[in-house]
Amino acid sequence: MARPVKHPLRRKLERLAARGVATVCWVIARLVPLRWGRAFGNVGGGLLYAISLRRQRLADANLIAVFGDRYSPSERRIIRRAVTRNLAQLFFELFKFPTLSPEDIIRLVPGEGVEHMRQALARGKGAILVTAHYGNWEMAGARLAAEGFDVAVVARDASDAQVASIINSSRAGVRLRVIGRDNLKAMIAHLRGNGVLAILPDQHSNENPVRVTFLGRPAWCAKGPAMLALRTGCAVVPGFGFREPDGSLRGYLLEEIPLPETPEREQAIAELMQRINDVIGEQIMQHPEQWLWLHDRWKEYTPPAEERAAEG
Repeated sequence: MARPVKHPLRRKLERLAARGVATVCWVIARLVPLRWGRAFGNVGGGLLYAISLRRQRLADANLIAVFGDRYSPSERRIIRRAVTRNLAQLFFELFKFPTLSPEDIIRLVPGEGVEHMRQALARGKGAILVTAHYGNWEMAGARLAAEGFDVAVVARDASDAQVASIINSSRAGVRLRVIGRDNLKAMIAHLRGNGVLAILPDQHSNENPVRVTFLGRPAWCAKGPAMLALRTGCAVVPGFGFREPDGSLRGYLLEEIPLPETPEREQAIAELMQRINDVIGEQIMQHPEQWLWLHDRWKEYTPPAEERAAEG
């Protein structure tokens, strides 16, 4: 299937829409109760849905490739609208929660399976929280931070500097430290300090990736979680921020993913990343409206120029 053509004007409109929604949500978050803000998020989501035509076509193609004719065009449209509304609501919630105390967050976002993280950290080697762009993924780490865990998020800044600044200051407001994706030293130090490192490995990676099967299709993903876990011996615990039908949130942690026992490093990395993708994929198959289908997840790997030159 041909990939959608990228139009510079549409990309610019999408970026401006994202900046506008982020700024409006940031202002509203300081002024209105959480339930009202979610309603405003729905309005912002409608704007994003109307403007992000290329992304909506991509999301529809992704849904067809994964589910075939399981969903009708109208059902896929409902899923895509829910995904886009969730994105705008996520902005508002991220900006609202820094105004709340940890006790307020715990009360507003029920949590399940926290014992899995406590058991993992009892070994003193830290833990990787593997999550996905699913529900409110920002809340997966924030809910743990509210419980008193030392949580850092591995993230790349948004392409728009203004949006990136708002997002990172809001993360800091819910006691989340941000570590850049290239700062391996800081990641290892955080794990060796028995901290929790939140990573989202559900998107395409073109940086020395490993090939896995994701939602039944071959996909490339980053090796980072597996490399860190095998190097430090830390636990790998899946967790998600689920959005309920009424718009509220629920956090949950699953049982720790066991590390492979194979001594061959690359094989162990591939095996662990496949286990991680299997867990994420299972959540998505149960609730496809929760995942960010707007991303071009199944792109092919493009080797760096120097690698292509060496092969030639």
